[in-house]
Amino acid sequence: MNIHNSYFSIKNPMLILDRWRHPFRHESCIDYAGKELRITWTARAEQAFQKRDTPLIVEMQIYFSCVVQKRILFHDQSEHPTQTVNDSLNITLRPVQAESCDPVEFAKNHPVSHQYTSTAAKKLRPSALQIDFKNGMWCGEFSI
Repeated sequence: MNIHNSYFSIKNPMLILDRWRHPFRHESCIDYAGKELRITWTARAEQAFQKRDTPLIVEMQIYFSCVVQKRILFHDQSEHPTQTVNDSLNITLRPVQAESCDPVEFAKNHPVSHQYTSTAAKKLRPSALQIDFKNGMWCGEFSI
């Protein structure tokens, strides 16, 4: 068994050190469409929130294409309905569908043709969201 290229291998040990030095200490739990959503963020993200005049909008996107992918996009404004978490943070979940199943275009641009409206996609609810502000950029992940 090749443990260096397995699913459980450590790709970058610096990520473990970074999470140890900057844990997700700030937390908020909200009801998001009938399910509890636990949102955590680091002290770096908290400092970046304090510097903002407007709330950060976090778009959790479930991207249906050749494969299903979870993406997080960060916006200053959004035309989609959002839910307020606190004075510094608003969130939204959007299932979207790709224009085509072209792997090259998918990898470069993530083209979106329209909001995905299947009944299964409408039932998806996030359960956890983690936000960080690293090297001057927002980053995060969520689980369903």
